[in-house]
Order: sequence, then C-alpha cells, then structure tokens
Amino acid sequence: MVLGYDLTGNGRTGAGSGTTFLSLPVSDTYGDSFTGPTSQIGTTGFGFYDDFIFTVSGANADAVTSTINFANVLAIDNLAVRLYNISGNPNLPVTGVPNGGAIDAWSNTLNVAPGTNATVDVLPMTMLAPGTYVLEIAGNVVGSGGGSYSGTLNLTPVPLPAALPLLLSALGFAGGTLRRRALKPG
Repeated sequence: MVLGYDLTGNGRTGAGSGTTFLSLPVSDTYGDSFTGPTSQIGTTGFGFYDDFIFTVSGANADAVTSTINFANVLAIDNLAVRLYNISGNPNLPVTGVPNGGAIDAWSNTLNVAPGTNATVDVLPMTMLAPGTYVLEIAGNVVGSGGGSYSGTLNLTPVPLPAALPLLLSALGFAGGTLRRRALKPG
C-alpha cells in the first residue's frame, strides 16, 4: 500500500488524503519524483515539502527515506525528514518548528561511484500516542532532469510492559480472594 499525501509545497497539491491504520503491524511506501529543479520556497532553504498524513490508535513508528543522485542530471540535495503531530499545525506544510516539536531523522550520505551518491535519512523508533501525524519530507531538487526519493514507514503495535499481565492476574487473584472472604458466612 502507498501512503497518501495531502499537500506538496512548491505550488503542487497532492492527490488523495491521509491514511488511517486500523490494523498493525504495517509498512507503507511513500515517495515523489520531480521533472526539473525546484525553486526555494521563501527563506526556508527547501524547494519542496511533501506531507504524508496518517492516523493511528497508538503505535511505534520508524521510517527510512533515500535518494540517489546521478551527477547533475538527477539530484536532490538537503533531504530532510521529520515526524510531528498535526494537532496545533493545521496549515501544511509547516516551514518552521511545528507546534509540539518534531522528531528529526538522522542523515548519511554515501559515495556510491564517481559522480554518484546516495542519501539515507532514518527516523528512529518513536512511540506515538493515538492521533494524526505528519511525515514531512523536504529538500531541493537540483538535477537538470529532476530527482526522486522513496521511503518506507513502519508501524508496529505498542507492546504491553512485560510485568503488566502478571500484575493484572495478581490483582484478579487478590480481588477473587477478598470476594470469597466477604461472601463466606461467619
């Protein structure tokens, strides 16, 4: 399944709406391609913002986003990935710091061959409370023929703490014992 997006900066609008995940675990792909260089949006330092919107009832999330640059023909520079809650951020894209803060990905650029490199952005495993979130991808398309990126968002259920089932069974046992004592004629 492909993660849907609602809005793309640089004057383009997305097709579709956000995705609601009713069942976990799930992995969804996302990405975008551009046919030419992008112009900087205001003073943001970025030529595009892609906002992928999704709703969860609570989950652990991580994401990996990558782009490969082929000399000056297909290239995206300054690739940035962040995750934030849409609550308090009704106007997308958020070009500054989102209300409530954001989780930023760490980035690594690898030289693959002369004139070719790859950038990988990794969003660390993050626990998400129930709500609607924005996975925001930003960058600058600098290749004369454009550029593209792709990624995968992974969502897994939030595990119960290991001691929780033991605690619940102990409470049930204690409640049953107290109930028997209260009902016992005396």
